[in-house]
Amino acid sequence: MKILCFDTSLDKTYIALGEGNDFLHCEIKSDDTNYHSAYLIPKIKQMSEEKHIALSELNAICVNCGPGSFTGIRAALSVAKVMALELDLPVITLNSCEILKRASKIQDAKVLLDARRMMYYYYDGKDIELILKDDVENVVKNKRIVCDSNVYRDFSGNFDAEFINYEQQNYPLASVMYELAAEKLAGSKNPKEDYSHFKLKANYIQTPPVFSKNG
Repeated sequence: MKILCFDTSLDKTYIALGEGNDFLHCEIKSDDTNYHSAYLIPKIKQMSEEKHIALSELNAICVNCGPGSFTGIRAALSVAKVMALELDLPVITLNSCEILKRASKIQDAKVLLDARRMMYYYYDGKDIELILKDDVENVVKNKRIVCDSNVYRDFSGNFDAEFINYEQQNYPLASVMYELAAEKLAGSKNPKEDYSHFKLKANYIQTPPVFSKNG
């Protein structure tokens, strides 16, 4: 199965392209001129030529649908939808939290990402929930937490928990995405139905609800 994976919602653009265990992967940082997602399409074309895999030969696309950068999520999902329509391909969706948990190689790791406005995404390995800043200490107590730079800055050393900043770990996120995509594709009897591009849904940073002390 020939698979193309890409993610522009985290700290860099991550891309992987290949077949089976033979694949190329890369990461792109933002520069002084452009946000890293601006290089997504040119880099996909370059990797397609290097790997001698035409986009028309792909069996599936895999994309990270967030949570993460609003602009980055929109960029990745837009490209995925256009390619899926043009090439009639299934789109395997991953979320940032499952990617980071797998990349950490820590079996009991939890993930905590900044959702802005004193809210955080917490992932326990099953579901992503949105929690308030005041609830973070109780949620992370005695746990190993994979997090972003904002969470690490705000909480590392303050609570009885181990915080691991993924942005400092140089995790091979493109390779991890490719691995997860291959697993999901292999486990599906009907990928085009199970992973229809019509089911694409973004995990945007959410605006917190209005909380009232009086309920």
